[in-house]
Amino acid sequence: MAAERSDGVAPEVFSTKDMSRRRFMAGAVGLGVSTASAGTLLAACSGDDAKGGPTVEDPLARAGGPESTPNTDPIYPDGYVGPRASHKRPIVKEKVTLRVAVPQNSAVGDWKENRFTQWYEKTTGVHIDWQVVAGEAGSADAMTKVNAMIASGDVPDVFMNIDFSPAQQMLYGSQGLFLPLNDLIDEYCVEVKRIFKDYPDIKELVTANDGNIYTMPYVNDCFHCNCGIERMWIYRPWLDELGLSMPTTLDEFEDVLTAFVNEDPNGNGKRDELPLMAHAHPGWPAPLSNFFMGSFLYNPGGPASNRPNPWLYLNNGKVDFVANKPEWREGLRYQHRLFAKGLIAKESFTQDLEALQRIGDRKGDNILGVVRAWDWGSFLTIDISDPEARWHDYVAVPPLKGPDGTAIAAWNHYGKAGNNAGFVITNACKHPDVAVQWADGQYELEAQLRASYGDLGKGWRWAEEGEVGINSKQALYKALITWPPEDGMWWGQLGLSYRSNDFRLAEAVDPKAPTFEKPLYEESKKYYEHRQPREMELPPLYLTEEQAAVTGELAVAIENHVTTHEAKFTMGQLDPNDNADWQAYVETFDRMGLDRYLEAFQAAYDEKYA
Repeated sequence: MAAERSDGVAPEVFSTKDMSRRRFMAGAVGLGVSTASAGTLLAACSGDDAKGGPTVEDPLARAGGPESTPNTDPIYPDGYVGPRASHKRPIVKEKVTLRVAVPQNSAVGDWKENRFTQWYEKTTGVHIDWQVVAGEAGSADAMTKVNAMIASGDVPDVFMNIDFSPAQQMLYGSQGLFLPLNDLIDEYCVEVKRIFKDYPDIKELVTANDGNIYTMPYVNDCFHCNCGIERMWIYRPWLDELGLSMPTTLDEFEDVLTAFVNEDPNGNGKRDELPLMAHAHPGWPAPLSNFFMGSFLYNPGGPASNRPNPWLYLNNGKVDFVANKPEWREGLRYQHRLFAKGLIAKESFTQDLEALQRIGDRKGDNILGVVRAWDWGSFLTIDISDPEARWHDYVAVPPLKGPDGTAIAAWNHYGKAGNNAGFVITNACKHPDVAVQWADGQYELEAQLRASYGDLGKGWRWAEEGEVGINSKQALYKALITWPPEDGMWWGQLGLSYRSNDFRLAEAVDPKAPTFEKPLYEESKKYYEHRQPREMELPPLYLTEEQAAVTGELAVAIENHVTTHEAKFTMGQLDPNDNADWQAYVETFDRMGLDRYLEAFQAAYDEKYA
């Protein structure tokens, strides 16, 4: 990463697209690429940055993509937008082998022996030589192995589900390692073009600032996922026992927590109730601020594991930061007051998910009143077969009105598809048009269902006329298993995805015994009603290597400062009512170089959207 200057000021942010060898090497290292990898990359790549992509016409592949006919088995709901079913002929006239690098994944198991892999090879005629990278998708271990591949010069034809950032895509694309896919998509990719038609903003999201598309899209338009980082759950039987209504304001919420502590809602005669608890699971924490700050201002949320641009938002087109605003202080004062009254469990800032789940699954009397967590499975065991299971009794707390009536839910408008790489083709690939068609076929409806549920007739079936989906429309498919499938039967949400909102909500449900997807959809509507305007959300951006070096260096320091001080201010190690404590917190951001951090994001935003 770019070195901080001795005066504590972050490096300058460059926006020029021309790179000398020295600047390329510095930028590559700033993106987490070793010096050796960067040097090898310069030697190996052509440096041709022409838009569009290769003009190779592979005689083994059919121009325009494989022949296909509609599959008439599914019944589509009215107004359905999403993947469509078709019978596709093999992609190639004779067998082609592609070398594809993928991350390790326990749900997939052995990529070669995986049941979906075998079906898909038979369907496409394309054989895959799997290059399995140690480490789960997006992990540091996986990227270390990938960097070693690049350094050795022995790159595969394709990297799939390797988490190349937008900045890395542009860097490797500008040097010729990653091929532009624009022309290949136009020529061969029926399914991707369907996605771009259904979701025009997705094409914009995956198009780099240089006009090229370097990765195939990964689409998961998950309604409930768009508010998961802020959901708060309350045990409804305790409200009923005490004759309380669902709180709608911060003051009412405080009164409810106080009643949970003082009025023995579980009726065991013991003062054992935990009014409010969260967790700080590594890599997937549940900060209280992701919920409470919405009563004071729009808080896009954080940390980075929850949001790609944590605590950043757009203020009339200008990139700004929320965690140093006066309203943020008011939110910390509220959390501090709750903690001082014994209404927040101190373990909220230290415990992992396993510890929280042990409390949620406690035998006998329930002691957990309110939980800040993604969904029920975060804090107790979900038993779909048991209508009396405890998870049924937790319902979402809607955004609460603050002192001035503010109640904003941080809805992730761009959550349907990010711009981190799902599928890139390298300059080592001799058959890029075969590779892009192999990717495109994964978006077809039956392929999506097999990759998600396993075999047709065993893991799922087509819905019958009259069966109803999660959204109460005609269903499209019905799961025959309790999801997820057994390991080795599916791709564990890897590969390429086109799970539109309509697709996800078209799963058939039994009205008398709905799966957790149905109530999760209904509970999430409470947040959708309070969502912030789309224009306030900072979209995923393509940063240059210099911008990424600046933001990468500062992001960790900023994240640590925000998260540790939320805990300190809440638990009373620092006092949010003390002007000196608050001023020291705010001024630390300035010394870190917050202005340079914002300038980098502003430059990237302006280059693409201004």
